[in-house]
Amino acid sequence: MVGGVGPGEFETIEQPEGLPADKKRLAARVAVTWFLQNLANARALGGGDILDGLIMLSIIEANTSYLNEPQYGFKCMGDIPPDDVRQPVSVYQVARELGLSYETTRRHVQQLIQAGKVERKAEGVIVPASLFAEPDNLSLTNRAYRNLMEFADQLKELGII
Repeated sequence: MVGGVGPGEFETIEQPEGLPADKKRLAARVAVTWFLQNLANARALGGGDILDGLIMLSIIEANTSYLNEPQYGFKCMGDIPPDDVRQPVSVYQVARELGLSYETTRRHVQQLIQAGKVERKAEGVIVPASLFAEPDNLSLTNRAYRNLMEFADQLKELGII
C-alpha cells in the first residue's frame, strides 16, 4: 500500500473549487504519462532494475528532503549536497516507505552498496553526492526536470491548473 490506498480501494477526493468533474479523468491520463516517464528514469537510475531505482529514490528523498526548506541552499543543478548533510535512513524505513519486505529491501540495498551506488553509515544508508556528479545521473536529473515542466505545461494547456 503506497500513498494510503491499497488495491481495490478508492480514495474520495474533494472536488477543487472551479474544476469541472470531467477534468479529473483527463488529469489522471496526463499524470499516468508523467508517472511512466519517471518510472523509466527510476529504472535507468537503478541500472536497468526498476526496484533498485525506486529504492535509491526513496533513500535520496529521505537523505535530502529536509533541504527543500527555504533556509537551505542546494537549489541549483551544480549545488549537490555533500554527504555530511545527507540524513541517513534505515533500510527498515525504506522498506516501510515502499511497502516492501525488509528482507527484499535489505538484499537490494546490499547489492547497491556493492555496486557503489549506496553507502552505509553508522545511522543508516545514503546515496553519495559523487553519484549525482556522474554524467548519466546529471542527464536523469535534467530529464526529470523536463518531464515535470512538460507535465505542468500540459495541465495548464488543458485548463486543469
